Amino acid sequence: MKNSTARTQPEKRFEHLPSDDNRPLAIGANFQDDPLNRNTLRKSHALQLDRKTDYAPHTEYTYTAFDGDKTRSSRKPLEDINDVDVWNGWFSEEISEEDKKYFVARFAGFFKETVQNSTMEKERVRKVCIRFHVEDNSISIQESQEINSGITDTRILDRRQVPKDTRNPSNIFLLSDFQIGGSVTIYGIIYTIVDMDARSRKYAREVLGEEAPAAVPWPDDVYSASVKNTFSKSAVRGVTSDDMDLRRAVEQQLAGIYSKHSNEDITIARQFFKNPIKEHLSYLALWDDRANISGDLHFCVIRLYSENTSIEIVEDRPENCGSTGGPILLSRQRVPKPGSDLAASRFQEHTYGKLMKNNYLSAEDIHIGETYTIYGKPFFVYDCDQFTRDYVKANCGFSLEPAIDIKPFLTEQKNHKVMFYPPPPNGFGSETEKRDNWLTLEGKTARIDLEKVIHETGRVMKFSAKFAKPLSKDDEGRRFLVAFYRETDEVEVTEKAIRNSGFMGGRFLTKGKHRMELPNGTTRPYTPSDFQVGKEVVIFKRPFLLLEMDDMTQHIVNGTDNPTNEDKMRYLLLLLKQQISLKFKKANEAYRSLAPQGTLGYQQVKEFLRSCSCTISDEEAVLLVQNIAPGSNGIISYDQFLEIVNAGIENMDEASLSARSVKNVNMTINTTMKDTASVSEIKHRHRQLRKSLQHKLIQRKGTVQEQFRLLADHSANSRLNRDTFRKSLNEVMHFNVNKPDEDMLVSMLFDGQQDENGDITFKQFQEFIDYCDDLS
Repeated sequence: MKNSTARTQPEKRFEHLPSDDNRPLAIGANFQDDPLNRNTLRKSHALQLDRKTDYAPHTEYTYTAFDGDKTRSSRKPLEDINDVDVWNGWFSEEISEEDKKYFVARFAGFFKETVQNSTMEKERVRKVCIRFHVEDNSISIQESQEINSGITDTRILDRRQVPKDTRNPSNIFLLSDFQIGGSVTIYGIIYTIVDMDARSRKYAREVLGEEAPAAVPWPDDVYSASVKNTFSKSAVRGVTSDDMDLRRAVEQQLAGIYSKHSNEDITIARQFFKNPIKEHLSYLALWDDRANISGDLHFCVIRLYSENTSIEIVEDRPENCGSTGGPILLSRQRVPKPGSDLAASRFQEHTYGKLMKNNYLSAEDIHIGETYTIYGKPFFVYDCDQFTRDYVKANCGFSLEPAIDIKPFLTEQKNHKVMFYPPPPNGFGSETEKRDNWLTLEGKTARIDLEKVIHETGRVMKFSAKFAKPLSKDDEGRRFLVAFYRETDEVEVTEKAIRNSGFMGGRFLTKGKHRMELPNGTTRPYTPSDFQVGKEVVIFKRPFLLLEMDDMTQHIVNGTDNPTNEDKMRYLLLLLKQQISLKFKKANEAYRSLAPQGTLGYQQVKEFLRSCSCTISDEEAVLLVQNIAPGSNGIISYDQFLEIVNAGIENMDEASLSARSVKNVNMTINTTMKDTASVSEIKHRHRQLRKSLQHKLIQRKGTVQEQFRLLADHSANSRLNRDTFRKSLNEVMHFNVNKPDEDMLVSMLFDGQQDENGDITFKQFQEFIDYCDDLS
């Protein structure tokens, strides 16, 4: 088949159009796809759709002059096509024996021309092409044509033999005189050689046996830089393949012929005629989708058709696998390479699509052991058939890698824990509200920390501050008031008005729950410990240096913002009596509830008031105990407790409900009362533990000696140590107590009684049991 270009084209027809008036589709009513799918109504792919979606985007509408509904099988075979006669492309680098005799070496060079009467430039670089004819050692020089120069004939030297010196005409220039990086003087002009074409390099390598050096960069001059800058800002651009398609469509409508074809169209046509129809390369691949909730490991076959480099992906499903739908994951189409200039979305608005004529995957791009992302899904190629290996080795110039063992993929855990992360902030609502809306469909109001509200209500820390790192000199004199609300952990920044400063005072940062950025990239709410005098606080990447605090903030830091006085003690005494009378009807029930361990001290009073939503300090609890039981040593007895309960709420009148009804409040704190109460609690707990151990031993029955043997695990030396006693308490006696009570019981039995080995005898154990009986 000889090289020819069809001058006529069949009648233009649009295959997929509305039937009325043969009008084009509306803007945006198409999909980005490959031109190969436009003749069929097949789905393009279903990889980026949800699992329950039973449809896929349709193919793209763009006119490509497809010959109706005729298929390849219905057309007449072109039997007269000879692969040898098919033209192998423009500017072939192949050198035949005839070419070696009449070879023309092409060199790129320049010479410098002095510019007269110009203040902008001293000299100008003029680029030339030097052709050396090997047949007769003749030389021709032609200057590269400059845009808008007005010069049509750019020949500098016609073809002739050029002597090196006019005084010796027989000594002419030879091919060896032209070297990259060197210079030659031809008729008084110095030409510098910077490069040679690929065909000349191949001639030097195969015929002359020399390796041409690398190209030398072109020099720059003022004029070339100005022209380059002018054209870089100009709206004029080169004719792309898409523009040529548009021009060809207009030309066909006006004249009915096509006069030009793009290089991509010629390459596609040549590839189609040279390769058999439906010949394809088969690659085995894995699509690991097990990271999703209902994902699985898919075994796929990637088929690459050699006639037009289109790709089809088919899933190899085992029998009774439970998968629904067809096995074709990707219909036959070209697949763009990563980073190709194509729309990232499945939809392409306000355009008829981009013809994908280049930058698509081919046989040269696919290798064994590589992962290729196709429409958002990773496919790991691990093997191929023998035909594919032979084809790639013969046509692509390399051998494919050996097959990869996929057993690690099969033995890997299928179901991974799916991690969900909250979305980034969008500026609407608080952090708690956004997280709650992300977790649940119906968000709930955040719970309020009542204890924090009661304790921190009205407590605001205020600091005067300035910029720690001012961005300009004007920022150095600006002063701010940083307020931290301890109740809600909110931060507010207000700028102070300074006369003639140029900055208006007022709100600098609105009050809100702003978050502090940590070095690891995470954030957290601000805390009171972040605000200290002399410390830098970074709020929205603006560092503030805290200079000083006000008096109220100083009291809050020192804990003296809410001092204890007589009025407060009267209120607490009255509150304690009212709550006891309201919650309990009997005195013994109230005493057992307040003192579950049998001891009623300042800790129990503090815990009871905390359950009544009233938080007090240890000093206030000690003062309450002193005023309730003046003669006690820190422990309120049952008789003293009865005096509080007997004054019931039903016997109180309106006057007795006021704080003024409480007289003679003692505000002197007894410092020894805390220690006395702690010692008393420990002694009472000792008695309770002894009694509990005695009752456990009585339940086991038997004599004391048998009980000792049981606890000692029938020791051969008739001794009982600490470890054995602990083990027997839990496993034999089932004496279920917490760790502090267990340590206390072991200490009561062994401290002061054990020998040098840490053991006790039966007599020491019997004395402990008898002492327990005496206390009972």
